[in-house]
Amino acid sequence: MKRATILLYILSSCLGLIAQSGTVVKGVVLDALNKTPLPYVALFFEGTSQGNLSNSGGKFIIEATDDVVRQRKLKVMFTGYHTQEIQLSDDSLHTVEIYLMPVAQKDEIAILEAIRIMGDEGRKPLPYYLYQITNIVIDDNFPLGNPETNKIDLYRLQEIPAYNHLEGVRLRLSAATNARLHPNLFAKGYMGYGFKDRKLKYRGELAWSFDKKAYHENEFPRNNIRLIHENDIFSPGENHPRLENDFLLLSYRRSRGAMTYRKFTEVNYEKETLYGLSYQLWGRVSEIESASALTYSALDVNRYSEPMPLLKSKNAGLSLRYYPNEAYIQNKRNRSHFSLTQPLFMLSHTVGENSVFDGNELYHKTELSFQKRFEMGNHGFLDLVADYQKVWTKAPFPFLLYPNANRGFIVDNKAFFLVRAMDFINDELYSIKATYVADNLLFARVPLLKSLGFRELFILRAFHGSLSNKNIPTKENGLFVLPPQTITMNNTPYMEGVVGITNILGVLRVEYVHRLTYRDHPEALKYGIRFDATF
Repeated sequence: MKRATILLYILSSCLGLIAQSGTVVKGVVLDALNKTPLPYVALFFEGTSQGNLSNSGGKFIIEATDDVVRQRKLKVMFTGYHTQEIQLSDDSLHTVEIYLMPVAQKDEIAILEAIRIMGDEGRKPLPYYLYQITNIVIDDNFPLGNPETNKIDLYRLQEIPAYNHLEGVRLRLSAATNARLHPNLFAKGYMGYGFKDRKLKYRGELAWSFDKKAYHENEFPRNNIRLIHENDIFSPGENHPRLENDFLLLSYRRSRGAMTYRKFTEVNYEKETLYGLSYQLWGRVSEIESASALTYSALDVNRYSEPMPLLKSKNAGLSLRYYPNEAYIQNKRNRSHFSLTQPLFMLSHTVGENSVFDGNELYHKTELSFQKRFEMGNHGFLDLVADYQKVWTKAPFPFLLYPNANRGFIVDNKAFFLVRAMDFINDELYSIKATYVADNLLFARVPLLKSLGFRELFILRAFHGSLSNKNIPTKENGLFVLPPQTITMNNTPYMEGVVGITNILGVLRVEYVHRLTYRDHPEALKYGIRFDATF
């Protein structure tokens, strides 16, 4: 009897579930202005627990009962956007497109109101145009033509003026197509000119996105094949070989005697996934020519009676990147991380050959990186970056390892400020950088400073490396003589510390940097004061 009662209970439960048959609602949540996906948006039927979050690509699936779908409104909520309530119809259950409108920030509303008060009726004051110019620079996008229909944009507007010791005053103009011209095929590039060296520089890119894009090819998730050709200046110690040459006003301050002209052609394929794993494959052919006192001279004068004019190389590589729950808020031409608290892991390997060894010896380099932000409640946050790099084979010094030197006025917490471009050359390198931004320390107790948003900043950066015997130049191995400014590292790591103030007016930062080790070198940079802008 007891067994029969249980069976009847199970049967009635199943019949109840069948009576309340479910409906699957599918769709995507998009930014109403940019038409780009919004990640991790909350969607639920009002007054019920039936709902879900959109994924990192803005798509969602909700399983709900029929009566809830018909009788209840779907509520859509996301920080920084207006909440929406939608009554679904039978025709739209599997093709729901939801557009959320951004909420104007309080500071933006206050600025616009102040500008309105300052202006006369029918006339816009100078602060209005300054405000619009600032927004264009920060958004990194200036449409050529009607913003609603244009097909070409100017970008990297902050890079138009620049100055460095090699080129003097440099002007550069960058342009790119958008998805209105073609949703899969994109072209972009720049032309620059240095008035001191009187040389034209340029870069051109052609990218095919296997997924249709709302505006530009770098929208998440990327699935692109790209062809690049560049002819520009390059400093081995101030820029990673695979990063773009981007400038801001005064740049390459640490590269006197270490500048080159570099020309390369590259093909790469990049794939990002919604579950946090991405990878990139590339192949590159390049030429590097000395642009300053830097020379490619060997100890064996019988082999190289004169310095080598060009250093040629061919290389290929694979880069893996894992960032759990990776997602972005995407604007016209840039994208910002939805969350910075997830750990980031990167691993890459490069293999190649160069003209020094006539292609007879392969070059192998491995790079490993870990990044993580640690939130500390009301006390701020700590950003930690740890890197390991190793060149496994014999290689001329331009292909060895350098600590990343900061070259301009864009703040880079991962770069060393008091290191010249080729002060240290290694074939194995460890580095760690810790940046702490306080949130409830001294400034929080001073009402004026607290209202202005000032925050204390503390940074410690360190690296240690070694140069193995195989990469120390001799007559036998044919390697180039190391630059005269190169310092041989001992058992002591290089260290520098920073104390500063950040978030001044939202974008400015001032800091004092102190070199803690290797201070007795004749040309060592022992301290510095930096005034920077953070975007």
